[in-house]
Order: sequence, then C-alpha cells, then structure tokens
Amino acid sequence: MNSRLILSLLCVSAISATATAETPAPPDALMCVPGELNFSEDFDPTTVSDRWGFKADFALRDGALLRTNVDPNETKRVFLKDPSFHNTIIQFDFKLSGQTTDLRLVTGSGGHYNSVTQIHPDHFEVNTPVDRDAGIVPAQLDECIRTPRPGQWRTMTVEYWDDEIVAHLSDKEFVLGKHPIIDRTREYFAFQFDLPGASIDNVRIWKATGQREDWTETREKLAMAQANREPVRRDPADRYKLEYMNLKSRLTLNDQTYRDLVARHDKLEAALHADYAEAFATHKELSKLIAKQKQHIKETEPDFKALETAVHKAGRAEDDYVLSTKPELAKLKEDGIPKQRYTSELGQVRAQLEAAGDKQLAALVAETARRQAALVARFPAAFESVETVVEKRNAIRKSLNDDSEFQTRNRAVVDAGKAIKDYEHKVAPNLAQLEAASKAYIDSLKSPKTK
Repeated sequence: MNSRLILSLLCVSAISATATAETPAPPDALMCVPGELNFSEDFDPTTVSDRWGFKADFALRDGALLRTNVDPNETKRVFLKDPSFHNTIIQFDFKLSGQTTDLRLVTGSGGHYNSVTQIHPDHFEVNTPVDRDAGIVPAQLDECIRTPRPGQWRTMTVEYWDDEIVAHLSDKEFVLGKHPIIDRTREYFAFQFDLPGASIDNVRIWKATGQREDWTETREKLAMAQANREPVRRDPADRYKLEYMNLKSRLTLNDQTYRDLVARHDKLEAALHADYAEAFATHKELSKLIAKQKQHIKETEPDFKALETAVHKAGRAEDDYVLSTKPELAKLKEDGIPKQRYTSELGQVRAQLEAAGDKQLAALVAETARRQAALVARFPAAFESVETVVEKRNAIRKSLNDDSEFQTRNRAVVDAGKAIKDYEHKVAPNLAQLEAASKAYIDSLKSPKTK
C-alpha cells in the first residue's frame, strides 16, 4: 500500500501530531473525466473523518479500517454520513483476509439502494436492487472473474455517469453496466462485510465532469470483451436464480405486456392485503407496531422508565469497568477526536476481556441481564417478539380458509401470478430446463449420500 502508516492508536503523541496530507493522484478512469476531489480518507488515526459511522465491529489498524472479530458471525456495515453525489468516481483499496468472502460497496438514495459492487475472492459483480416505488426489480448487470489474491491489497474504481456504471480492477478486470436506477443522486454510501478479516483504505470520491472523449469507442471494446469472456462458474441452483432474476428485470424494463401482467397481479394483491391487513402484515409493519406499542407503554407507565434507567445504569457500569482496565482509552474521548474511535477501541478491550473469561465483567453483564429480565417480566407487551406476532398473523390468515369471499379473491391473485409465470416461460423457453436442473441439484444435496 502507498504511504501505509503503522501507528499506535493510543499513542498521545500520535493523536496530537499534525498529519501530512498527500494529494491523491487522479484515478485511472475508463469512462469519466475526474474533477474536484469531494472526499478522501486514509484512515490515519490522527486525521480520520468523524463522518464514518462504526462501532466495535470495525477498528483503525495499520493505517486501514479493519472488520474486527466482534460479532464474528454477523454482516456489518460502515457508512459515511451525509454523502451526496451523482456523476462520480469512487476509488478504494481493499484486502480480503480472514473470513471475509463478500465485500460490498453500497450506494443509495431516497430510502432505496441503487448500486451494489460486490467483491468475492474469485470474482466481482455489479448489481442493482429492488425499488418497489419505481417498479424496479433486482438485476445483476454483469460479473468478472478475478485472480484470487488473499491477503493482498487491490484497488477498485467505480465510475458513474447518468445510467451507466463501470467497475474495474484493471483494464482486463471490469464490469460494464447500464440501468435507470443508476441515474440518481447517491445519498447513502457504505461498505458491507459478510464476516471479519477484510480491510479497506484510501477511499476517494471525485466529482465526474464528463465522459472521456474516447468513451464511445472504449465502451464498444469493453462490451465486446465482456460478452465473450468466460462466465463465473455457478452451481445449477445459483445459475437458475441469476438467470430468472435477470429475465424478470429485462421484461420489467422492456416488455409492456409483462408490465401489464405484473400490474394486474399487484393491483389485485394490494387490494386483498388492504382489506385483510391483519392477515398480510409484513415483518417490517409488525416491527413498527411492536415499537409503537413499546413507546406507548414508556409514555404511560412511570415504572417502565425507572426500570429501563436501571438497565442503562448497569450497562454503563460495564463500560466503566472495561475502561478501568485500560484507562488510557479515556484520551480518545477528548474534543477533536472522532467519537467512533473511543467506541471502537473500548469494544476491542471488552471483547478481549470476554474472551479471557473476566469474572468481574461477567458479573456486571449478569446484573444487566437480571435488570433487563425484570423489565421484560414487568412489561412483556413492550418486548413481544416479531416471531410471536407472526404466529398471530398466520393464525388470522389460516382462519380465512373458511371465508369464501377471501378464497375467491385470493385465487384471483394466484391466477394472476400464474399468468406472469406462464409468460416468463413463453419468452424464455430455456427457463423450465434451468428450473428443473436447479431442483434436481437441490434434491441431490438433501438425499443421503451413498458410500
């Protein structure tokens, strides 16, 4: 890595030192002309931006941002606060190490994602997600095999111009794509790690001022190379899933007959769900109901606040004890130091104490759990699980089996869905074969292996 600094995160002199900022070199762009540098991050502990949002699951290490072993089995994100860019060039260094097998650059706007650059050990791909409000379904724009280089740094550049995108590691390793959802102002920016171990560094965001003069010619060459290169190897189930997803996307964007079939199905389904809302409430809607119920209890039950305060006090006692084992961390709470650094480093120390079986911390954790259990026992309705509410919803749905009007309308929805499937198979005759191969493959995994 260029200018990689190995710094002690807790060194007072390093915290107070003045960092020498180097102006990043312009990106090696294929499509866009780089303009103003809007954001630059080297993850130097003395200069790291306070716009990053992360906790103990990330830490500044060796001049980079590392996905730590805290919550090792969970997907985690680090996001940049208040981004806003449309036509742009994003560049970052990454190192796939440890357990990480899926690193993503995610952008979004208006409460929806609009592009996902997904990096795996042996390939990378560019995907576009769903936006139900705009009638857009997910798609994979394309993918590219890459040489696995575990533990080595690589540089990814992602360029956006209107509805076009090109992500590239080199002039031979690239993904070219085009989709209307790309043509949006990006107001969400995050890196997602499936598991611990990987690092990112040297994140740059340039404004793009135009497309290169030779882009039309370059686009043609890239498109031809992309169409003729070796595909990523996939098992039959993944192959069917990908082909079906992209078929639905193509038909949604380009086929009015298909859009009409989908619109009819969606209209019937929406009306049915509206008239029988309790039977079709989504997980998100149920979660909101639980949160609303909890808030009502907090506002009307004085004992709730007292018990909740006791839980929070016990949690602070845990943090105070962790800090007492490494008091120098308190310097990270001083003015001018991004708040996430203290949270991150305190979490690393806590994880070490937990791994070592620290008895005093365990006792404090047990006390917090005891107080939380008392709060839940006193106000169980405030902590009802989504699973419990889903069971109630399913019971309501089952009770409608004897409702003739519901059954008639539900059958109409099912038939409309079948019409969509029939049309898909009509325009893509190979879909049935892919689906059969997928089913056979999945069944083979379930079957007991013969010796």
